[in-house]
Amino acid sequence: MKIYTESNSLLEIEYNKNSIKNLKGEINMKTINFYKKEKLVFSVYAEKIEDVEKSPILYFQGYTQDMIITDVTYQYPIYKDEILREMTREEKLRANIEITLEDGEIIKDKRIIKVPKPQGNPKYLSWNREKGLWLLDNEREYQDYMNLIDDLKAKSLNYGFDYKVNGKEHRQRCRDKDIAYMVANIVALQTAKTLGIEKKITWYFEDNVGMTAGLQELGQLMLYGTTFVQSVYDTENWFKTKVNPKEVTKAEFESKRKEIHSKLANG
Repeated sequence: MKIYTESNSLLEIEYNKNSIKNLKGEINMKTINFYKKEKLVFSVYAEKIEDVEKSPILYFQGYTQDMIITDVTYQYPIYKDEILREMTREEKLRANIEITLEDGEIIKDKRIIKVPKPQGNPKYLSWNREKGLWLLDNEREYQDYMNLIDDLKAKSLNYGFDYKVNGKEHRQRCRDKDIAYMVANIVALQTAKTLGIEKKITWYFEDNVGMTAGLQELGQLMLYGTTFVQSVYDTENWFKTKVNPKEVTKAEFESKRKEIHSKLANG
């Protein structure tokens, strides 16, 4: 089967109807091109390029041996060093063909120049095509960093701390209501002591484990909690004032908090 076309001519079809069952299915036609250097002179539809290469004159009567037969259709062909290929982007520039520049590229003297990215978080770098330069959004980076530290602080306070009782750790949250309840109980125990009454309460942790606590035990828990809260705010301050904006993980924040907590606890 042969179907062939030529520039500025009508489509000619030569076929055997009995041999075609389904043009879209069983017979997969492809475009075979005849180039003379970079000029496309003829195109034909055939099942295999090998068939055309074997008997090119049967597909194109104007075929000459200096022609290139290929199943590639070039958008901007160039023949150089006896090779037919697609033009490079710079070759298109020299031929006054419009190209699309990528971020970081400018044109100078019909050459593509790559402008290197400056140091900084790529998330906040943007390419200004009109000015031909990279812009770093320092303000957005700084604000995002502040928000990140605020979020890590809030999560740390919301979790609270692990307090060891009889060799086992129990989670104590540090929400406002937790702190208020602890203060209320300590005031009540102090009041009882001034009245000559040694009173104890059962203090429950997040895992519902109860600890029998008098003024001393609850005071120690509150002191530990106060140190914990101070360490969280000190860690926030450290990241906001001592560290340039960057990506900070929860683990990194907690590691610094524990370091600060240890220093606070040891005076």
